[in-house]
Amino acid sequence: MRRRVVTTLIPQPDPEPAYPEYEDVRREARRRKGPFVNLADTDRWTEVARRRGGDWCAAVLGKGFPGAYALSTVDGWMLIVADERGLNPPLPARIVEDRRHAQEAKELREKQVRERQEREMRRWQAALAAAGVEMTVRENTRHTGVGGSLRHAVPKEELVSGQSRKHLADRGLCETPDRANPLHLGEPVNAPANCRRCLAYMEKVRTLDAPAPPTAAERKLLQVIASGVVFTMTHARCAPTIRVTTEPSRGRAGALGRSVDAAVKRLQAKGWTAKDAERSATQTGHSGHRWRLTEAGTAALEG
Repeated sequence: MRRRVVTTLIPQPDPEPAYPEYEDVRREARRRKGPFVNLADTDRWTEVARRRGGDWCAAVLGKGFPGAYALSTVDGWMLIVADERGLNPPLPARIVEDRRHAQEAKELREKQVRERQEREMRRWQAALAAAGVEMTVRENTRHTGVGGSLRHAVPKEELVSGQSRKHLADRGLCETPDRANPLHLGEPVNAPANCRRCLAYMEKVRTLDAPAPPTAAERKLLQVIASGVVFTMTHARCAPTIRVTTEPSRGRAGALGRSVDAAVKRLQAKGWTAKDAERSATQTGHSGHRWRLTEAGTAALEG
């Protein structure tokens, strides 16, 4: 299969000069140019372009100035003729309009960057306040991307998240303790962390002496206890048992409710639940000792 290369030539826009002497200057340039290009001529219009500047050259040519070495012979001689006549024409309207649009686009991009940085800072401050631990932000000095180096959250002391995930001090929050090639982090910077994994762990980390958060099953049981339907019930043929009185079961004394004795006692061992000393009525017409959430249990459920 033969490969075909297609070259597309984009037509250049016609000159739009903003001064009346343009045609006269161009005719003079055509008259004075020789049949061949020589270094003396190119040096002359290169010196004029360097001395006058790009805007003046664009105004004389009536179009964008690509540089002295990219000019045709006629365009180069136009610069020489205009310089000899002392012309100072204004920029073409199209160039002025293009620059205005470019400036507006630049200001819009800068505004979007500022808004994004403000959003990142607000999110970082909220995450830092919710975590309640000291953090610094450090950039990855080994790798970078289009948006710059990735900024990681770095704890000042060892932390844990979930049930057993460890986060070592002075290491990125997203790093595992046994990582073979740790991140290369620079000095602390005054900027918000933008590593997504670090920000995700910010919602989960805690100090080593803080209790572990409830599991999904424990959280569900805490919600049931908070609704006020968990009681220690007494039956003539059974030992006192902790039950969810609104959920009957098929076991012994199941009419009093589903047994959650072991699960509630585990929550009690963590300090999340406590039993009332006085008996109270249940929703099913019986009576028993109601279980309630402690302050620690309420905090665990809300956290």
